[in-house]
Amino acid sequence: MIGNGPSLSDVPVKFLEKYPSFGSNRIYLLEGFRPTYFVAVNPLVIEQFNREINLLECPKFITAHYTRHLLTDAFPLYTSVIPSFSRDPEQWVYEGYTVTYVSLQLAFYMGYDTVLLVGVDHSYDFEGEPNDMQVSKGDDVNHFSPDYFGIGRRWHLPNLFAMERAYNMAKTVYEYQGKRIVNLTPGSMLDVFDKGDIAEW
Repeated sequence: MIGNGPSLSDVPVKFLEKYPSFGSNRIYLLEGFRPTYFVAVNPLVIEQFNREINLLECPKFITAHYTRHLLTDAFPLYTSVIPSFSRDPEQWVYEGYTVTYVSLQLAFYMGYDTVLLVGVDHSYDFEGEPNDMQVSKGDDVNHFSPDYFGIGRRWHLPNLFAMERAYNMAKTVYEYQGKRIVNLTPGSMLDVFDKGDIAEW
């Protein structure tokens, strides 16, 4: 499960290619790598970068509204506003204020027993209120590429509390089914999941 935090720059592509992977949003900016699956649900990402997303040659899971208009050859995701964990994403998913949560629901449904998180720094430098939309005034310091939401790009400020609430739901469901989520991100501020050492994997 590949997050897009700054720490992703230090993860070898060879490691990312070792396991089936879920990438999201602008993961295609990571040179030399393409994920097994691609996921995008944020409207600002899809509206601004749909041309690049269309070029990705892997299974794509996209908010249903945009599979009708901007994106081709993608599986539609229908979202619920009720905080929950979907065991059947073919019917609906809960976005959980982070695309990583959507990916966790997809991985659970596909039958993966262990999910490894990388690039999930869960730490942002910003001013403003969670969920606000802002226009970037310079290089992006919150993601692995300065061009991720670079100058002039619109992005939503993160809601860390809401993310953690969703992640706790994922942990509960995974562990109830004997599955696990391990955070391999060095220095990650996300403490919901057990931490692990990437070298051991």
